[in-house]
Amino acid sequence: MSKKFLSREQIRQQVQQRLQPSPTRLTGMAEVAIPMPKPHSLDVHARNWDMEEFGGTGYGGYVRKVVDEARKEFFLSDAAERDEILGDSLAHS
Repeated sequence: MSKKFLSREQIRQQVQQRLQPSPTRLTGMAEVAIPMPKPHSLDVHARNWDMEEFGGTGYGGYVRKVVDEARKEFFLSDAAERDEILGDSLAHS
């Protein structure tokens, strides 16, 4: 499976979106603070980022599972970060 290249903010938004409350998901997830992903060297599973220290209590295991699934799908890209910043600056000029 090929991974989608995203910026730090885009990855954080994807994880946050997956944790949004809905009738089929846990209630109280809105209180969980989602940190920015932290880059690291490529590991044996071709992952180059992780998230730690989730705010909120009682949902750590569930949030960890959602983050691990996102790590399988998304590759943290500096180029995506630059493109996002450039797009924002062009939109506001």
